[in-house]
Amino acid sequence: MKLMRMLAIALVLALALPAGMAIGTPRQVDAPDATPLQDSDEAELWYAMERAETELKRSPLLVRDPVLNAYIRDTACKVAGAHCKDIRVYVMDVPQFNASMAPNGMMLFWTGALLRIRDEAELAFVLGHETGHFTARHSIRQWRRMKGASAWLGAFQLVAYGAGAGGIAQLGTLAGMAAIFKYSRDMEREADALGFDSVVAQGWAPTAGADLWARMWREEQTRKYDRPMPVFSTHPASMERLNDLKAEAAAIVDAPTERGRDRYRAVLRPLLPKLLDAELGNRRYAGSILVISELLEDSPAEDKGLLTFYLGEAYRRRGLGDDKAKAAAHYAQAITLPNAPAAAWREHGYDLLRAGGGDAARASLQRYLRDAPNAEDRAFVQRELDKLGAAQ
Repeated sequence: MKLMRMLAIALVLALALPAGMAIGTPRQVDAPDATPLQDSDEAELWYAMERAETELKRSPLLVRDPVLNAYIRDTACKVAGAHCKDIRVYVMDVPQFNASMAPNGMMLFWTGALLRIRDEAELAFVLGHETGHFTARHSIRQWRRMKGASAWLGAFQLVAYGAGAGGIAQLGTLAGMAAIFKYSRDMEREADALGFDSVVAQGWAPTAGADLWARMWREEQTRKYDRPMPVFSTHPASMERLNDLKAEAAAIVDAPTERGRDRYRAVLRPLLPKLLDAELGNRRYAGSILVISELLEDSPAEDKGLLTFYLGEAYRRRGLGDDKAKAAAHYAQAITLPNAPAAAWREHGYDLLRAGGGDAARASLQRYLRDAPNAEDRAFVQRELDKLGAAQ
């Protein structure tokens, strides 16, 4: 259960310090610039966070890819400005859209956000929002509010001693904590206002936040067709937030236009297969179909074969109505596009087998084995080929 225990640590922090996006007007705050006084209530919270951070550094969920880490940390540093030295970013292998900020400068960024962000400007909006929570000291303000609630002791123990959490029951407890720790609307507005200013000051396009939130809103609408969202989801979308983002961006005169799309794609491309596998592992297929479809529309030619295959996978795994036919069509299309994965040839071959296309099925399965000589299912595929016999 070690993995579950480490997941509990990561998730409790994301619950305790949730992110959201809404734009407001407050801009001036006193940022933390020193550790809290000993025996203060803030020191209690820092102690809890430091224990959690120690555990996170050993977590199997911690992504250690040096290129991705350097890129996200550099972007966070830019939006943090003078507080760059206070921020430590941990990229966590959790396939949900989330990011969170602890009062001691520990930021968590979940890999599920990577498929939903399109470029560097949108990444900067997410990170800038979290930095806004840090500089506005929202965590300690919420902590002090919590201490008046009867659930405070249980919440403190979960955060401070989360390494000892075990099993699904502990994750159920986290669901109850979400409502206690949730930031107020005013705090969310303040954090986004601060993050918005930082992003624009660095020359990124102010429209990026609205573009990202519009996609999050569309994905939110698919929830009625999927399994319920995990208990640790902390980003409910709203049209109000989207409209606020649009208004804030529209108010800027001579707005910068930098998006950093090529830089972002260069970092993301090697990670796409793993991210897409994890996305489908959520089994929220309506949402995944929307996410992958929109990603495919925005993608350069070199990514279309891979994304078309995974869109087919999403339909195949869901298996509702005419999903099987849609999956087959996407597999057939994927093998005509650049950089289609070997598995696209396998799935297309199986579809042809079921349709009675012997020679074409044989050629497709042979192509799969040629492109994936060390495939785990090689023996199984070879048996199918043996049944087909020699080409006519």
